[in-house]
Amino acid sequence: MTAAARATPICDFPVAQPDALHVETVFATLRSRTPIARVRLPFEGCAWLLTRYRDIRAVFASPDCRRAATTDPATPRILPRAGGEGLLMSLDAPEHTRLRGAVASWFTARRVEALRPATRRAARTLIAELRAAGRAELVAQFAQRLSAIVIGDLLGVPAADRNRFRRWSQTMLSSTAATPEQVAAAARELGDYFDHLVGERVRRPHDDLIGALVTGMRAGRLTRAEVVALATDLLVAGFETTSAQLTNSVYTLATRPDAWRWLAADPARIAPAVEELLRVLPLGAGGFRARVTAAPITLGADTAAPVTIAAGEVVIAPTIAANTDPDVFADPLAVRLDRERNRHLTFGHGAHHCLGAQLARMELTVALTELVSAFPDLRLAVPGHELRWRSGLQVRGPHALPLTW
Repeated sequence: MTAAARATPICDFPVAQPDALHVETVFATLRSRTPIARVRLPFEGCAWLLTRYRDIRAVFASPDCRRAATTDPATPRILPRAGGEGLLMSLDAPEHTRLRGAVASWFTARRVEALRPATRRAARTLIAELRAAGRAELVAQFAQRLSAIVIGDLLGVPAADRNRFRRWSQTMLSSTAATPEQVAAAARELGDYFDHLVGERVRRPHDDLIGALVTGMRAGRLTRAEVVALATDLLVAGFETTSAQLTNSVYTLATRPDAWRWLAADPARIAPAVEELLRVLPLGAGGFRARVTAAPITLGADTAAPVTIAAGEVVIAPTIAANTDPDVFADPLAVRLDRERNRHLTFGHGAHHCLGAQLARMELTVALTELVSAFPDLRLAVPGHELRWRSGLQVRGPHALPLTW
């Protein structure tokens, strides 16, 4: 069946954000009825929404499903502004390959493992402060501070400046919470800040990621604007998303006391638990990943109703839909901390696979290991229904997470 034969949109997307961390039911509904569905987006037109793991992975892997065209203001989209997902997610090869290569060596398994001791020390210092206080608010007192230390040290941002990360990142990751003017102002402010750091590295070289990018700039491999944009990308992606995932993971475990104690009994259980929490928690509001087809692509070839999507069409491939496909994950909405063969797509797949995936895994594993060790009886300090959840942002999570032990 061709795209033209099913061109009538069947629903609007995205749907209203569910309460807390529930997964949008539209994914399961469409997966069972119309797994390749025509939907209306909020801006500029329609797209194809995918809900099966196999199709989503195929789109991520296909060189004919591209990102650069998503920056065109005339391209149908979910966000109010085109190109709102950063520099690397707005490029295709060869430019994407060149710029990703400029920073890839800083995110290898060996480099990330070298950061583990410092991350552990930072987590323990923060935990000592929590213990002294007797109770804690995890978001501001631990998750965001740890994330700021890890990404700040990697980039080379002075410690005194890191308290601005939250405002910058949340504004840049706004969908509707901030106005376009506020987003543009935050982007300018953040760009100016990193341009200042670039200037400092030109005058006094540093052994940090910004310093390495400046070395590439002086060798003619990068422009100054590219260095600033890459630093901005890494800050926004590396700070808020990891902080929110940690917060949401602790919330999920703290509301399941048996699960928290099960992890505390054996630290070896934490790494697979991190993978399961990455799989099942819908971190991205709306859970979308967009591509534009550069050539016709046929999906669902293994079904009775394959669909050929024409060139120039927008395809929305939500990772949370792939991660909750029952054909791949048994009992997909259940949190099974010991799940085996956890082939989730939370970090994407293919050329745009998340550059910081190993860094995020390390940070989450260290943070949860230290928290369950320090607080084996950790629990919410308020009833769950009293928590307020963020809206209007590309990242989900509670505004605050009060805890006691």
